[in-house]
Amino acid sequence: MVIPLVAGGLFILGMLQYDEWRFVAPASLIFYGLALLNASKYTLTDIRYLGLCEILLGLISMEWIGHGLYFWAIGFGILHIVYGIVMWWKYERNSRMVS
Repeated sequence: MVIPLVAGGLFILGMLQYDEWRFVAPASLIFYGLALLNASKYTLTDIRYLGLCEILLGLISMEWIGHGLYFWAIGFGILHIVYGIVMWWKYERNSRMVS
């Protein structure tokens, strides 16, 4: 997961160096999605779907430049909450009911 995150971070820093701040939100969502997609090979495969959603959201956010904070709230907030609920429902719910 580190390689896509570091590459994305350096890419974003390079954009900021040239005052291209408009694409920071889409780039961060896309590179974070790529990192999750890469990490899904080594952990739960369900992370793959979160990564794909983050990439898709990053690509969509490129059409609404200037609304990056909203897309960050969706990507890093709502998607993670939904993912956490799905993971709890799928893996933890039954173990808590048995105890």
